[in-house]
Amino acid sequence: MNLSSDDYYYYLNLLKGFEGERRFDEFTEKLKEFCLILNDLQLEIRRSSFQIDTLLIFFDKIVLYEIKNYEGVHYWGKDKFTKLNGVAMENPALQLQKTRVRLELLLSELGCQMKVEAFVVYINPEFTLLGAPADEQLLLPSQISGYFGSLRVGTPPTEKQKKLANELVKLHKPDYPSKMPEYRYEQLKKGIPCTVCGALLESFGGHRQSCVNCGKKVNVKNAIKTSISEFRILYPNEPVTSIRLADWCGAGRRDRIFRILRTEFTAVGSGKKRHYV
Repeated sequence: MNLSSDDYYYYLNLLKGFEGERRFDEFTEKLKEFCLILNDLQLEIRRSSFQIDTLLIFFDKIVLYEIKNYEGVHYWGKDKFTKLNGVAMENPALQLQKTRVRLELLLSELGCQMKVEAFVVYINPEFTLLGAPADEQLLLPSQISGYFGSLRVGTPPTEKQKKLANELVKLHKPDYPSKMPEYRYEQLKKGIPCTVCGALLESFGGHRQSCVNCGKKVNVKNAIKTSISEFRILYPNEPVTSIRLADWCGAGRRDRIFRILRTEFTAVGSGKKRHYV
């Protein structure tokens, strides 16, 4: 479907944030022997929700990271940053402070008194921040590698820290409302996605075929499985049937869809009421 300009820019911001978090994961992945790594937690304390990009639980402390994938030159201000073109945005340190306080309250309720450190991480190498005081809890692109190189590690987390991590994961709220655009089945283009560029192949046949958008060879079975997964995400309450999925995947043999549903999912019911979970 064609997104409105607001939805499209919201999508681009989400994508940019996701790419920044993946880049940050390259640093934390090297520490997995010495700490517990929790990503994308959505938590709540006293009816106040808060989101955590990355949380590292060490033997002796917990470190909270707010990841920002900003780029370009920004001027630091206690309450806001200002770009060269005059556009202003909230200083991420304000949100970090709220998140830290709420996390500490939650940890206290869980009986944990571990020290909490917090940083805003500006992960994009094209980001420049002018005028920031030296004592700010932030990591600029040029500081990130040195910071992780200087982290004192050695003692792995104990069962106590593992128990805390499990408790936080259990408190995660995956169904937290998101700002999804409205969509209807009838308005969405049908087809199977190219597993390389995501373009829809409106018809399919054989085991492999070329994508008309990027020219890459597409494994048709894998593309159909991806299309089925996307349908289940977009319509979680609608039954997955071979008739509906044949329409969703575009022009192709219905028996091909049926074989994949039969081998990859569990059939429930019989006759016209048969669907797959």
